[in-house]
Amino acid sequence: MTITETSGTTSADLTQRLAGRRVFLTGGGSGIGAAVAHRLAAEGAAVAVTDAREDAAVEVADAVRAAGGTVIGSVCDVGDEASVAAAVEAAVAEFGGLDGVVTCAGISGTAMLHEMDLGHWERILRVNLTGTFLPLRATIPHLLDADGGSIVTVGSVASLVSTNLNTPGYDASKGGVLQLTRSVAMGYAARGIRANCLCPGLVSTGLRANSAALQGPEPEATRSRVVENTALARSADPGEMASVVAFLLSDDASFMTGAAIAADGGLTAN
Repeated sequence: MTITETSGTTSADLTQRLAGRRVFLTGGGSGIGAAVAHRLAAEGAAVAVTDAREDAAVEVADAVRAAGGTVIGSVCDVGDEASVAAAVEAAVAEFGGLDGVVTCAGISGTAMLHEMDLGHWERILRVNLTGTFLPLRATIPHLLDADGGSIVTVGSVASLVSTNLNTPGYDASKGGVLQLTRSVAMGYAARGIRANCLCPGLVSTGLRANSAALQGPEPEATRSRVVENTALARSADPGEMASVVAFLLSDDASFMTGAAIAADGGLTAN
C-alpha cells in the first residue's frame, strides 16, 4: 500500500477521496464530461449527469451505474433558465443537496470576425458563457446550504492565449468563463466555496473533432500545427482532463481557488 509523502493518504483512500460528495455535471453526455462522470463516480461521488441530449446523458449514466457508481442522468439546456433549474432541482431531490459543480458543456465554431453573423456569436456565448453562468447561479445556493463546496469550470487554452484558429466567438466565451470563475472564487471564498478553471489544450473529443472540421479545407493540417506546438507532441485523452477535475473537487486541492489550470501538454509554455 503506497503512502503519499505529503499527506499520508493511502492509495486505497485516494480512490474514494470523493466519497459522500454530490456533484452536478453539465455536458456529461460525451467527451470530457463523460470521462468526468466516470472518474468522479469511481472516486465515490454521486453524480448528476446532464446534457442537452437527454439520450446521451442517460447512456452515460447507465454506463456509470453499471460500473457501480451512484448517478442520475437528465436533460439540461445550459442556456435556458428553466431547463437548468429543473435539472438542478432533480439532482437535489435525488441526492439531498450538492457539494460540487462541474461545467463541461461547450461548443465551438470558426469564422473570421468580419464575416461572423450575430446568430453565430450569440449561439456560442449562450452555450459557453451563459451556459456556465446559469448552472453556477442555480447551484451555488445549494453549495451554501452545504456550508461550502467546489466548482470546476471548463475553459480552454483560449481562456489564456489567442489560439489564432479563427475562433473569435469561442475565444471570447472561454476568456469570459475564466473571469467568471475568478469572480466566483473571490466572492464566495469566505463562505467555503472554491472555484477553479480547467483550461485544456488539444483533447480527442467530439467537440475538438467538430472544431477541427470547421478549420477550413485542411483540418488535419490545423491539428498537426497545434500538436507541433504542444511540448508533449500529442492530444490528450478525456480521462486525463477528468483526473484534474477530480483533484480540483477533492480536499487535495483545498488551498486552490481562482486558479487557471493549463492542462495543455505544454502548449501555452511554447
